[in-house]
Amino acid sequence: MASQSDPPFRRIADEIARRIAEGTLAPGERVPSTRQIAREWGVALATATKALTTLRLEGLVEARPRVGTVVAARESAALVEHRAPSKRRPPSMAPLRSRTEPRTDHPGRGGHRRRRRAERGVDAERCR
Repeated sequence: MASQSDPPFRRIADEIARRIAEGTLAPGERVPSTRQIAREWGVALATATKALTTLRLEGLVEARPRVGTVVAARESAALVEHRAPSKRRPPSMAPLRSRTEPRTDHPGRGGHRRRRRAERGVDAERCR
């Protein structure tokens, strides 16, 4: 159940999920639209959209063209304790490069000039 410390989109998603679990919203029935949620809960459209997106990613609702967002069929809806996905991003596979390290892999970044100056023996700091 959502607590006051949860973000608004989570409280909204939890309330709609509760209605689905109780049967107030039946499979195939339309859930409140983004604008209805924004008006009813007093939140921004982006917050309402995030609440519906969370429910869709959890498999509780699905978007149907020309219909709107509807409750997913019970077989596809996993009515489990749901939480928002982690905001952590997977680590990049590319090694990080220092900001001071010249970029020599792209000619448009000036790396080729510094490399050529170094090959000629010209002081790179003097040319900056």
